[in-house]
Amino acid sequence: IIGSFLILFIFDREEMFSSFPRFFRGWSFGAVFGFCFWQGDYFIAKVAGERLNWRKNAKKANTITLSLIFLYGVLISVSIPFIFYKYVFHIPPERLFGHIMGSSFIGLTINFAIVGASYSGFLAKYWMESIKNEEKLKQENLVSKYEALKNQVNPHFLFNSLNTLTGIVEKDSKMATLYIKKLSDIYRYVLEQKDKETVKISEELDFVEDYIYLQKMRHGEGLSFAINILDKDGHVAPLALQILIENAVKHNIISDDQPLTIELLEDDGYYVLKNNLQKKKTIKQNAQTGLENLYKRYEYLSSRKVEIEEKTNEFTVKLPMIKKSG
Repeated sequence: IIGSFLILFIFDREEMFSSFPRFFRGWSFGAVFGFCFWQGDYFIAKVAGERLNWRKNAKKANTITLSLIFLYGVLISVSIPFIFYKYVFHIPPERLFGHIMGSSFIGLTINFAIVGASYSGFLAKYWMESIKNEEKLKQENLVSKYEALKNQVNPHFLFNSLNTLTGIVEKDSKMATLYIKKLSDIYRYVLEQKDKETVKISEELDFVEDYIYLQKMRHGEGLSFAINILDKDGHVAPLALQILIENAVKHNIISDDQPLTIELLEDDGYYVLKNNLQKKKTIKQNAQTGLENLYKRYEYLSSRKVEIEEKTNEFTVKLPMIKKSG
């Protein structure tokens, strides 16, 4: 508003105070001018803060935000003066362009001075909060990775595997040798990936196939697993898919009469694992530690969140597909 009165004074001098109607029109011009700048800049900043990934790509987010503010500022600084000067103040056509350009320049200058001061304060506050949040997410990620590792290399899984192996050895020594190799590959993979933040989906799928092989040897035709992934360049958190499969196997009935069907596919930037739902009554359904750990790990790894959906007959988990450059 102050800037708009300044513009009027530059062009109209003392004439702006010559009558109340003229003064009121000047005040209206300033009010509309200032309100449009204020609300527009606020809306752009709000949307940019919610939609853009400031944590992962602050430079890109900053460039987009400032560009939008600049373009919006140019639009408002030209359109508002044009409307008021032409239809309210009735400036003659030969003077209209000069008035609009002068108003635009001064309006933009004042707006960017205010935006610059506000923006610098916002950035300082944001970076302090970002550093704190980054450290918090790193700690949570380390804890989650440790819990994931601890949950995978557990005596329960090894006990079941060895029990299955005992039965195979008695029937088929060659199959037993293959089984031991698969089991060895699984534990080797767990140890190799324990310090990594992400792994290629192709590596994780090789690991998952070994894991499914062991589970099928135990459950037979009661377990069905299908992979429908074409894009092998994406990344996931290590052991993420195995955690989801183990969760499905642990909490659902598996038998020849009630087979458990698990499908892994890709959909709109997500790796999706879904299974038919046939809950075991003896298992506590609130034992979701693995899913909670995954959720925390992806808060650190991706701007998108893990999505979990439970329907009457189907359970679905969507893991964001992580893209790595280079």
